Amino acid sequence: MSNDDELERLLREVDASLSGATPGAVAPQRGEVAATASPTRRSRPAAALRTGAVAGGVCGVGVFVGAVLLSWLPGDQAAFQSGVGAFVGAFVTGAVLSLRGGR
Repeated sequence: MSNDDELERLLREVDASLSGATPGAVAPQRGEVAATASPTRRSRPAAALRTGAVAGGVCGVGVFVGAVLLSWLPGDQAAFQSGVGAFVGAFVTGAVLSLRGGR
């Protein structure tokens, strides 16, 4: 396939997406394979939960390790409680922002 053919195909896909049609609705030309949706594609809520879990895990572990290593919080359970609080805050923030603005 030449570069001109690929450029034409990309322009057709952009036009279809801007007009509201799905990319799979663009008819392939001269032996092109039609784009199909992946059957394993995750729903938006699942992606938001995954984003929240990753953000929460990173923040929770980071705060816990920082509190343990630097000992800037008094008490035995302060590091654990801080880590859990950071996890919950980052999880909720990541999930809500992913649902609202979403990828």
